[in-house]
Amino acid sequence: MTLASPSIAASVTVSDASTALPGVAVAVASMLVDAGFVPQNIGDGNFAIEAKNFHCDHYSRMALDASNPRAALPTDQCRINAKNLKGTKTGQVFGNGRAMGDLLQQIQGGGNAGVQFSDCAMGGYCGTFVKSIKCIINTGVENFKNGGRRICTFINGD
Repeated sequence: MTLASPSIAASVTVSDASTALPGVAVAVASMLVDAGFVPQNIGDGNFAIEAKNFHCDHYSRMALDASNPRAALPTDQCRINAKNLKGTKTGQVFGNGRAMGDLLQQIQGGGNAGVQFSDCAMGGYCGTFVKSIKCIINTGVENFKNGGRRICTFINGD
């Protein structure tokens, strides 16, 4: 069963200078570095970090009986280089999936028409899939406060 797969891939690019999504590009680039991605020199003082096939299974657990200690404690299990399948074990575990999922929800809800990363079903399950999360770090921008140093592009689709 494939989830969160719009038939046409769409993308959105977020800069660290974005007023609509402040802090998103910095947070995403930081999470990718924390996950062990090494920035690759792509020339002219630019470095790229890319995670491919990011998939999360999210369970709200709201439907559990109140006597169950896990009731209403949501779980997120996320992987990179993964197939877009519910419960997939392909790829590698992405430990900061809950935070990345929250950022993807901000992007999806931030007026980016046509970009959908998540699809929810009955029973409290949501699947999230992003074909590519790619951040470019421009080391030529020396002033960290003015923005323009980090730009991240998110591509949805199969």
